[in-house]
Amino acid sequence: MSRDDALPADRLSRQPVDMLAQLQPDQRALLDHLAAGRTIAAAAAAEFMSLRTANRRVAAVRTLFGVTSTSEAVRAYLLLRRSG
Repeated sequence: MSRDDALPADRLSRQPVDMLAQLQPDQRALLDHLAAGRTIAAAAAAEFMSLRTANRRVAAVRTLFGVTSTSEAVRAYLLLRRSG
């Protein structure tokens, strides 16, 4: 996977650490669960939050990363974490 597949080009110009630093701890925890193959519902339950809250946290991550799907957000998170 190329970097262009994970994040839009305008987002790639930012430092990965900057983008990761903007994530809240609960957003990171949700992304870690999703990266492990869990559903948003399972991730929410593991983090003791409602499904609605988890969906909102993940939606905020999609906006931050400039992507439209949760799977793209997870791929971008993994790429940033690896390079950061």
